[in-house]
Amino acid sequence: MGNTDISTNKRTARILTVACGLLFFAFSFVYLYILQRDVVEALHFYLSEGKTQFAPFWTAFVLSVVLLLLRWGVNVLLGLKGPVRALSYFPSFLLLGVLTDVDYSVYQEGIAVKWLWLLPLLLLVYVLFAFGLRRIFRVWLDIKLDDAIIASSNFGILLLLCLMTQGIGNTNIHFHHELAMETALRKHDYQEAYMIGAKAMDPSRSLTALRAYAMSKDGTLGEYLFQYPQLYMAEGLLLDVASKNTLRMTVDSLYTYLGEKPLQGERALPFFQRLCKDETGNHTTLEYYLSALLLDKQLGKFTQEFHDMYTVSDSIPRHYKEALFLYEKLHPSVEKTIQDEALEELWERYCLSREEYSKGVGEANLMRRLYGDVYWWYYQY
Repeated sequence: MGNTDISTNKRTARILTVACGLLFFAFSFVYLYILQRDVVEALHFYLSEGKTQFAPFWTAFVLSVVLLLLRWGVNVLLGLKGPVRALSYFPSFLLLGVLTDVDYSVYQEGIAVKWLWLLPLLLLVYVLFAFGLRRIFRVWLDIKLDDAIIASSNFGILLLLCLMTQGIGNTNIHFHHELAMETALRKHDYQEAYMIGAKAMDPSRSLTALRAYAMSKDGTLGEYLFQYPQLYMAEGLLLDVASKNTLRMTVDSLYTYLGEKPLQGERALPFFQRLCKDETGNHTTLEYYLSALLLDKQLGKFTQEFHDMYTVSDSIPRHYKEALFLYEKLHPSVEKTIQDEALEELWERYCLSREEYSKGVGEANLMRRLYGDVYWWYYQY
């Protein structure tokens, strides 16, 4: 009877070990390959100095296997079992969190400096705690408990460790979007780049500037700019010079693309205007200048500059046409240059909706749901 109990205990322990191992591997792989993919890629870029290609699937797979083997080595040393067997995964979960605790300094410093002393300290405390647990509760750990209690205890420990890892890793959605956009830019996949974070209503300035850059490279700046939230006016076309929140696409690389740097203290709109007037920039700067005028709601100046630089035709970018159309509606005395039946119909619906919603609360939000991708909404709200 005793041998039967021992055999049953061993079989239960093996099943629990396999189950915990599969759960850890699944979490680790999904965490690295899906949730923190862009962060891991950024760390890889830093460690390899951009000289090797990142393979997200195999990176997640190999790291998960290594961390699983680490757990095996830890338990050989500590011999944790019973209801606390899953505590042997603590170093693996901790390292998983440390690897993804990456912020804007990744391209200068890599992993946060704090881990150089905090990681060894936490591992030392863990080892001392584990040995103490084995020594103080040796009899308790050897008691035959109900299988359901043992399983619940171990799965509960795994859940807490998963939450710990998630808490350590970088979950800043703006940072993830910026990393993903930069990755797409490096692949020259500009359409994918400017659609990243498309549903975010509060994009960071860096994300806004990177999106404008992607549209410019794709030749669609005047076509799609106002389909995305613009919270920073013309300044959102440039990365913040004073900010350290720059990644691989730095302010210098953006200025190289535009053709020149701004003067000390020079704001975005005067900068683009100077490049166009002095002809020190390139053709790209003209699109940035016209977009900056629209972002700063200088509709009259935009109309004047557009007619000086462009010939009105059917191929006018969407938002330029919307802006010209709006200016002519607001100034009935000017000569009409935009003849577009579709825009006329849209304008009529827009005016009717505006009149309807003006009688209640939340007019701006209600109008945004219907016309948030039209320049008229940006200009008037």
